[in-house]
Amino acid sequence: MGIFLSGCVFSFYAFIVFITAPMFGKVLPRVGAKVLFVGGMLTSGLSNVVFGLLANVTDYKMFTFGSFIIRGMEAVGAAMFSTSSFVYVVELYPDNVSTILGIIETFIGLGLSVGPALGGILYSIGGFGLPFYTLGGIIIAAVPLSIYILPSIKGKKEEEADSFWKLLKIPSVFIISLIIVHGSNIWSFLDPTLEPHLEKLSLTSKEVGFVFLLFSSVYAVFSLICGWLSDKLNNHWGMMVIGLVISSGSLVVLGPSPFLAKEPYNLSVVLLSLSVLSMATSLTMMPTFQGLLDCAVRSGKSREVATYSLVAGTWASMYSLGDMIGPILGGLLLDRFGFPILSTVMAIITLTVASIAFVFFLFRDKCTNYNKKLHNSKTNLLNGGNCIYYGGSSSKCVITEDYSLSETSSSLQA
Repeated sequence: MGIFLSGCVFSFYAFIVFITAPMFGKVLPRVGAKVLFVGGMLTSGLSNVVFGLLANVTDYKMFTFGSFIIRGMEAVGAAMFSTSSFVYVVELYPDNVSTILGIIETFIGLGLSVGPALGGILYSIGGFGLPFYTLGGIIIAAVPLSIYILPSIKGKKEEEADSFWKLLKIPSVFIISLIIVHGSNIWSFLDPTLEPHLEKLSLTSKEVGFVFLLFSSVYAVFSLICGWLSDKLNNHWGMMVIGLVISSGSLVVLGPSPFLAKEPYNLSVVLLSLSVLSMATSLTMMPTFQGLLDCAVRSGKSREVATYSLVAGTWASMYSLGDMIGPILGGLLLDRFGFPILSTVMAIITLTVASIAFVFFLFRDKCTNYNKKLHNSKTNLLNGGNCIYYGGSSSKCVITEDYSLSETSSSLQA
């Protein structure tokens, strides 16, 4: 299979998650988080085992067709257990959502760091199938443990999740979704483009692998830190904007951009810019789920399983959309213009998204200002009422329970 088709198979995975995650967010309140999580693990594990068997298929067309189908099924499983895992986090750790998600992202980062090396070792021992048999077997072996440990979480009979599109129509949710898409885009566009760029530095394949290892490892460490920071500061949009601005600067240096003075380009510059980019991506992405959830609740939705699953499906879908666009956009721009222009374009897009988010949330906070007395009042219903920034029709925000959001000093943090 050629490089282009291999890339299409991996992009197809992200495409399937993009489509199916909102669907599973819709059905989760009825079937329950545990059923969805366990079903997703089984589907994903079995798909990996079957994918390993493709090595025995000699017909090129059948191999290609089977690759798409099996990767698609694996993506369905991933959408199932990732959507339900978010619901577990919110239900079990409502006061530390970003911290727990940071821990999860840390383990994901460790997997991205160790996975390629471990896969290479298994491939050298047992050929194409062994890495997939091993991964699939581990996932399936974890199913009984998940059944035993995880509690049953299910929505009440009267709970009904809103549609994915209805949630996206809320302006605050749309802006954070845009940040999620582009944050994922920043991470994924480097997959097909960084290695050819590093060849200019005469690095060996092993050294290129260590560069990717550094990228994933720094992200893993700082995901934990930024998740904790997000819960402590409770200023989600501020962290997102700062992360995007820093990401933009690191992309300019990584290129290096043609706009920079021509300085000697060496490995230390690459490692520094990638490390900063990893930190900034963590800073951008860690507050996004809690930010989406807060915006959904302040738009009038209840804190219940149906809302959590809807937000979880939306987050997973938007992340996968960026994961799908990144390699395609990166590959096209790299072939046509080269890495310095590609990196500069990504930096400009990143800064544009940061500017849009900054202006939007600045005006939203101006509209929904309220003082600290309201935070300490007898009600916790701090939703946006009829505010246009939360999907209402009025630029004047209204809070129920006899509280008003008139011109006061403190700004809404979400």
